[in-house]
Amino acid sequence: MGNKFTEVVFEGHYDTVRGFIEGLQDGMGTEYKFFFSSEAEIEAETFSELIKEWVFLGHKLQHVVMEDALLTKIQDVLSRKGVNDLLNSNSIKSTLCVKEASFDFKFEAFARKYADEIKGLLSNLPQGVSLHHYKPEEKIDPDAEGVELYAPAHDYIFEGKGTIIGPIEQVFPFRKLLVDHPLIKAEKIYLELC
Repeated sequence: MGNKFTEVVFEGHYDTVRGFIEGLQDGMGTEYKFFFSSEAEIEAETFSELIKEWVFLGHKLQHVVMEDALLTKIQDVLSRKGVNDLLNSNSIKSTLCVKEASFDFKFEAFARKYADEIKGLLSNLPQGVSLHHYKPEEKIDPDAEGVELYAPAHDYIFEGKGTIIGPIEQVFPFRKLLVDHPLIKAEKIYLELC
């Protein structure tokens, strides 16, 4: 923890950019962290920016969040590439530091067992990650006891929503942990950029 991350926008096809980053890391023997926004469910741009990219660049912009140390290595290597290479120093269109990451989530459970699982996940936050606007609500209706799972009435309901905020290197895997639970729905990760 404590590594600095930057959102880097590359102009190039996905396979070219991914292959370059992975090949560079393999060649250097490093394992710096990086996330393609499209794979990590990171909100990369506004709708108007998406339309502009689609019209003018044909899906050739790749948003990658990476450790600053990896960015430095990439910039060094690309500075030695020629204009006719698939990637060169002109392939990096922007770099913005990542202050923090966040995402909203919600859940609804109809059994105490699942409520306990959700409570356990949300009470075990990674270091540096915080829970905001958390609004859980437990409803118990003894009159509905014995009603089947898909009936309109349930004797127990645990529902809520909230926002997870923290460093991207902690928020990304924690979001994946929550999404892997079938009763938790998480929105895309939003980056606060410098």
